[in-house]
Amino acid sequence: MTTNKQYNFAGDSQDICVYTTTCRMCGVANDITLDFQSYMKHYTGEYLVQDIWPNLSPDERELIMTGIHPVCWEKMFS
Repeated sequence: MTTNKQYNFAGDSQDICVYTTTCRMCGVANDITLDFQSYMKHYTGEYLVQDIWPNLSPDERELIMTGIHPVCWEKMFS
């Protein structure tokens, strides 16, 4: 199963993007606003997400990496 991941630029700025992912378990779409350069660091796979986004919660970072909500993650592994 794959996740639907995409980004769109927010407003007139090419520096901010809205990252959209659909939860693989429940199908709910999620938007996270990110700095585009940090997103590209993640996209290339050269950096760890906790190093790129120390300001995001572990749940938000997991959502970016796997596309799974925290509640759905708990249901899968509890």
